[in-house]
Amino acid sequence: MSFNIPGGETATGRVIGEGAYWLGGCLSASAEGQEVHYHVSSYLVIGSKASILVDTGDPAHRDTVLAQLERALGGRTLDYVFPTHPEIPHAGNLPFLLARYPSAVVVGDVRDYALHFPEYADRLMAKAAGESLDLGGREFRFLPAYIRDLENTLWGYDSGARIMFVSDGFSYIHDIPAPDEDDEPVHLPGQCRLLSSEMPAPPSVEQAAYGTGRALYWTKFVDVSSAFQAIEDTLASHPARLIAPAHGNVIDDVDSMLKTSLAAHRKVYEGSRL
Repeated sequence: MSFNIPGGETATGRVIGEGAYWLGGCLSASAEGQEVHYHVSSYLVIGSKASILVDTGDPAHRDTVLAQLERALGGRTLDYVFPTHPEIPHAGNLPFLLARYPSAVVVGDVRDYALHFPEYADRLMAKAAGESLDLGGREFRFLPAYIRDLENTLWGYDSGARIMFVSDGFSYIHDIPAPDEDDEPVHLPGQCRLLSSEMPAPPSVEQAAYGTGRALYWTKFVDVSSAFQAIEDTLASHPARLIAPAHGNVIDDVDSMLKTSLAAHRKVYEGSRL
């Protein structure tokens, strides 16, 4: 499926908690003769002392992301940029952001970022899972990425709005027109800034399994039961009101989505054993 940039509806973000903003844009494509969209989301968290942007968005949305940031920051600067891992949807706007905000620091697992952006090597701050940043009145904690596609992926957690940021994890799959071979978590125009409970229907186990088995091919060979136990343990110590993926709608029905996603991963794994 080839995606283009749709106009209009994703030019503004959405407030999803006190000091928390859902930013970024969507790409569009035609599926079975109908327009569908694909999220490439970023998230901004603002404390009384500092702000952090989780993922940078796609370079196709550079102007949108910069405009959204300017509105949300309201005259403040951006202090930290946290690309969850070095792929284009997550780190593609990094040089533009660092040029716009000359005091901003890149945080996370930045082991190879100096190779990509040697001119910004002095603005990289390594943060490992378990470490945190004091944003003022809230803490941003770096978490292990229990579901990931690159070794240096990290997740994050905002204690202020109680949001878990999960990068490529929990991509929300919808029942929309799509070719049989499509594996993207797409949605219809008009649904770009809806929470999962605001969508017409929740995803089925079959839909989630279809996308999981193709987007994260390794899940065919790994029993993720232990990973989901670790996720549940993390949620017990860091209760999440929302789960915020880079691709797919923000999830506010957390418990039911965890059950669906675990069942989907098990379906993919057990299906590959047949």
